[in-house]
Amino acid sequence: MDVKQEIRGYVVEHFLPGGQGLDETTPLISGGVIDSIGMLGLVSFIESRFGIEFMPREVDAHALDNLKMIEAVIDRKLAAKQG
Repeated sequence: MDVKQEIRGYVVEHFLPGGQGLDETTPLISGGVIDSIGMLGLVSFIESRFGIEFMPREVDAHALDNLKMIEAVIDRKLAAKQG
Protein backbone atom coordinates (compact mmCIF):
# COMPACT_ATOMS: atom_id res chain seq x y z
CA MET A 1 0.00 0.00 0.00
CA ASP A 2 1.42 3.37 -0.99
CA VAL A 3 0.08 5.68 1.70
CA LYS A 4 1.34 8.86 0.08
CA GLN A 5 -0.30 8.04 -3.27
CA GLU A 6 -3.65 7.31 -1.61
CA ILE A 7 -3.56 10.61 0.27
CA ARG A 8 -2.46 12.43 -2.87
CA GLY A 9 -5.40 10.89 -4.75
CA TYR A 10 -7.82 12.09 -2.08
CA VAL A 11 -6.40 15.62 -2.09
CA VAL A 12 -6.51 15.83 -5.89
CA GLU A 13 -10.07 14.49 -6.04
CA HIS A 14 -11.47 16.78 -3.34
CA PHE A 15 -9.33 19.92 -3.29
CA LEU A 16 -6.95 20.25 -6.22
CA PRO A 17 -8.38 18.93 -9.50
CA GLY A 18 -5.55 18.06 -11.85
CA GLY A 19 -3.03 18.02 -9.02
CA GLN A 20 -0.73 20.55 -10.69
CA GLY A 21 2.11 21.50 -8.41
CA LEU A 22 1.26 18.93 -5.74
CA ASP A 23 4.33 17.13 -4.48
CA GLU A 24 5.15 15.58 -1.12
CA THR A 25 6.11 18.89 0.48
CA THR A 26 3.39 21.16 -0.93
CA PRO A 27 1.84 22.98 2.06
CA LEU A 28 -1.78 21.89 2.15
CA ILE A 29 -3.13 23.82 5.12
CA SER A 30 -0.71 26.71 5.39
CA GLY A 31 -0.80 27.01 1.59
CA GLY A 32 -4.58 27.34 1.52
CA VAL A 33 -5.27 24.13 -0.43
CA ILE A 34 -7.26 22.60 2.45
CA ASP A 35 -9.25 24.60 5.01
CA SER A 36 -10.25 23.46 8.49
CA ILE A 37 -13.45 21.78 7.31
CA GLY A 38 -11.53 20.05 4.53
CA MET A 39 -8.99 18.82 7.06
CA LEU A 40 -11.77 17.12 9.02
CA GLY A 41 -12.82 15.31 5.84
CA LEU A 42 -9.24 14.26 5.14
CA VAL A 43 -8.81 12.97 8.70
CA SER A 44 -12.08 11.05 8.43
CA PHE A 45 -10.88 9.48 5.17
CA ILE A 46 -7.53 8.53 6.72
CA GLU A 47 -9.18 7.01 9.79
CA SER A 48 -11.58 4.89 7.77
CA ARG A 49 -9.09 3.91 5.06
CA PHE A 50 -6.21 2.94 7.34
CA GLY A 51 -8.12 1.87 10.46
CA ILE A 52 -6.43 4.37 12.74
CA GLU A 53 -7.75 7.06 15.04
CA PHE A 54 -6.66 10.64 15.60
CA MET A 55 -6.98 12.42 18.89
CA PRO A 56 -8.33 16.00 18.51
CA ARG A 57 -4.96 17.50 19.50
CA GLU A 58 -3.28 15.61 16.62
CA VAL A 59 -5.35 17.31 13.93
CA ASP A 60 -3.39 20.45 13.09
CA ALA A 61 -1.23 22.07 10.45
CA HIS A 62 1.95 21.25 12.34
CA ALA A 63 1.41 17.51 11.90
CA LEU A 64 -0.62 17.29 8.68
CA ASP A 65 0.51 20.13 6.41
CA ASN A 66 1.93 18.07 3.54
CA LEU A 67 1.86 14.57 2.09
CA LYS A 68 5.20 13.64 3.61
CA MET A 69 4.08 14.65 7.11
CA ILE A 70 0.74 12.88 6.73
CA GLU A 71 2.48 9.70 5.59
CA ALA A 72 4.80 9.82 8.62
CA VAL A 73 1.84 10.18 11.02
CA ILE A 74 -0.01 7.29 9.37
CA ASP A 75 3.09 5.06 9.38
CA ARG A 76 3.70 5.85 13.06
CA LYS A 77 0.09 5.09 14.00
CA LEU A 78 0.04 1.86 12.00
CA ALA A 79 3.28 0.73 13.63
CA ALA A 80 1.92 1.49 17.11
CA LYS A 81 -1.26 -0.39 16.31
CA GLN A 82 0.68 -3.48 15.23
CA GLY A 83 3.32 -3.31 17.90
